[in-house]
Amino acid sequence: MLRLIGIALLMTGSIGTGWRIKEKLKTNLENLYQMRQILQMFQNEIEYSKAPLPEACGRVGSRTREPYQKAFFTIREEMRTNNGEPFWAIWERQMGDCMESLSIDKEDKRVFLDFGNCVGFMDGKMQAKAVGQYMHKLDISIKRMEEEMADKCKVIMSLSIMGGLMLVIVLL
Repeated sequence: MLRLIGIALLMTGSIGTGWRIKEKLKTNLENLYQMRQILQMFQNEIEYSKAPLPEACGRVGSRTREPYQKAFFTIREEMRTNNGEPFWAIWERQMGDCMESLSIDKEDKRVFLDFGNCVGFMDGKMQAKAVGQYMHKLDISIKRMEEEMADKCKVIMSLSIMGGLMLVIVLL
């Protein structure tokens, strides 16, 4: 009886581990979607509303979720106080802090953090084009991750089940 309970707990643990890894991959993809949505909102604010950067940050911040929302409001306030710090430095510091806890590849984080370098010094059309380029980079990452996702999830779940079965066999 104890062996059956042990087998059930071991299998539950191994399947749960696989499930957790699979959910982490899904969360990573959702974070990429949210980053792309933020860039799309910025492009719209720059291109159509012709909003200055502090106002654009406030508008985008009001339409995003945490952890980005607080960072956008902080960027807006820092730009309004005008300490002489350029937009890219404020962007990189605030977004770097808010993205610390997110499970995103370093390359994708770097693309999002480098976005601050493309705005704030050109005319609206050039800024919108630059935002479009960063969105294209994120689109490539999203497409790559979507293609890999189905295969990775199957492999992860298969390995976790097989690993659990292997442990059960070894421990019996």
